[in-house]
Amino acid sequence: MFVRSDWTRRGLGRRILEACEEAARREGFQQLVLMSTLPGLPLYRAYGFRSLEEVEITLPDGVKLPCVSMEKPIERST
Repeated sequence: MFVRSDWTRRGLGRRILEACEEAARREGFQQLVLMSTLPGLPLYRAYGFRSLEEVEITLPDGVKLPCVSMEKPIERST
């Protein structure tokens, strides 16, 4: 997911993550896994994701994009 630069720091990314986690929980998933670009790391870490591996993705136009694979267990609702 990406949030337009003029809409950052308004809680949209966190709300999207919360909605995704709730939907995954309802479907019985036990963890979330994602690939983060470097600017997204602070949001995902603050939300409880942990880094697994640094990787480089090559886009169709040949641009190389540094990324980090991440995971977060889904807490059960009480």
